[in-house]
Amino acid sequence: MNQGMIYNIQRMSVHDGPGLRTTIFLKGCPLTCLWCSNPESQKTTPQMMFFEKQCTGCGICADVCPNGAVIPLDGKFGRDIEKCTHCGLCTESCSGKAREMSGKMMSVDEVMNTVRKDSLFYENSGGGVTFGGGEPTSGGEFFLEMVQAVHDEGFHVTVDTCGFCPAERFDKTIELADLFLFDCKHMDPEQHRKLTGQDNVLILRNLHAALSSGKEVHLRMPLMPNMNDSDENIAAMADFLKEFDRNEIEIMPCHAFGQSKYVALSKPLPQVSQYTPEELDIVLERFAKHGLQPVMV
Repeated sequence: MNQGMIYNIQRMSVHDGPGLRTTIFLKGCPLTCLWCSNPESQKTTPQMMFFEKQCTGCGICADVCPNGAVIPLDGKFGRDIEKCTHCGLCTESCSGKAREMSGKMMSVDEVMNTVRKDSLFYENSGGGVTFGGGEPTSGGEFFLEMVQAVHDEGFHVTVDTCGFCPAERFDKTIELADLFLFDCKHMDPEQHRKLTGQDNVLILRNLHAALSSGKEVHLRMPLMPNMNDSDENIAAMADFLKEFDRNEIEIMPCHAFGQSKYVALSKPLPQVSQYTPEELDIVLERFAKHGLQPVMV
């Protein structure tokens, strides 16, 4: 049975589909969105995250690090990112949780053991299992095996996806899923490439397939000031949705929740800004102008 890289399993989630849910986050994403709030989800390999504020300065990490990557830092112990191999030994001895690993290889059986623990909650709340990321479909056969296992046990399946997935794999996912939370970031291929590193041709193909399938699809849009909130982009999105007689779109306005993770990974902060209430009102008017009904999530 296949194994894959999981970076978090969140139990009792209420924001990733109906009812109480177990959300399984797979590591790895084909997009590099400029506003990504989960930078630890992009790579498929384990990564050590260092949260300086939580360091107690005990120095045990320096004793166990085999690469000399732990360095003195203002009475605490920091990291030489060039020497760190993300082996994880320092995280095992860090009592302050200043050093944590993102990413663990797990089998389908191991994941399902956690899922089954919450089965009673699914039954009583109308919940189930959500697959997120990163991009969950990037997990390939491991992802499909997990979805098949959850489906076969009769649990509700939600897939939170950016839609960048080989068509054959995505079509198999459509057969097994009950609900898609589908991100739509930009309608123009070149603008999409500038914002995410990939064009949107495959994404729109898969979105079309999902909307045509009869399965439940919640279209979502991460709303970024001066990146994808133009009148032209919103109009193009409205035109695309007319074919499916759809006018509701879930919007997620820009936030700065992931900044501490960038620091923990020694990555530069994303150059994005949050809306003022007045700015957001102006953008919401653009949706209404083109017959779209935005719902804040």
